[in-house]
Amino acid sequence: MNGIHVNSTSPFFSRHPDTEYSIEDFALYCEVISALEWRKMNGDIFMITDSIAAEYYRKLGIEKVWTSLSELIPTDVEGIDPEMFWAAGKLIALRDIPENAALVDEDLIIWKSLELSDKAVTCAHREYISENIYPDPECFKVTKFSLMERLDKSALPCNTAFLYIPDSSFRLFYANQAIAFMKECSENKCGDRLCRMVFAEQRLLGMLCALTGTPVDTLMDMNRLFIAQEDYTHLWGAKQAMRDNEEQRKGFLERCRRRIRNDFPEYGYVIEAIDEGTKKARDR
Repeated sequence: MNGIHVNSTSPFFSRHPDTEYSIEDFALYCEVISALEWRKMNGDIFMITDSIAAEYYRKLGIEKVWTSLSELIPTDVEGIDPEMFWAAGKLIALRDIPENAALVDEDLIIWKSLELSDKAVTCAHREYISENIYPDPECFKVTKFSLMERLDKSALPCNTAFLYIPDSSFRLFYANQAIAFMKECSENKCGDRLCRMVFAEQRLLGMLCALTGTPVDTLMDMNRLFIAQEDYTHLWGAKQAMRDNEEQRKGFLERCRRRIRNDFPEYGYVIEAIDEGTKKARDR
């Protein structure tokens, strides 16, 4: 099965204007191991990105970690507000990929071979509807988004840290609806940053599955997400913890180096590439 990583640099520049693009060392190690482990267990994996990130990977010399790099995402993410909709590039990639593939977040490592349904949408897990994260969609006031009144508000959101949609027509339907929602909200320059992103990416998916009668499978049980297990590693909030705790960051980096040396010795060169490349950014 083909997998894809997606990296759009627009959210970075919305937070750090006039700064040279870079990726934090722990995040870069995680996405490298995510790619290598996918290739080991599941098949080819492609990095879909924009011209800036593609140049960054090539300059570091780690582009061969992926089967190939494709510059499919425009740097302006089609006018979508990148601060509010930081995952817009992922939805553009989902719309534009030439054939079905599994979306794998760069901070998710899958340690096993997957056997996925060719009938159901498979996501990472479902999520409960809480008012602070998933408020009533009516509060968004997206008058041009005519589909809203037909959606079932009780449908549980689908976490898209992993996403496989075997039906190409449904994949396009979902991606186009999510992009339409984001574009209208970007034009309105409205608030509620987190709520709007997770609606476009996750709640809308669950609602569209309910609307069309599309079944949903999950990789993980949402009631057991924080119980230790061996099949998946998702950095989640650990990224902030590593920014705040230098010893935790160093310990994670050393475990990643050891994993690459032991499991992927032919890619050992990426260790020096990452360490040298990210050190320059940390020293700036």
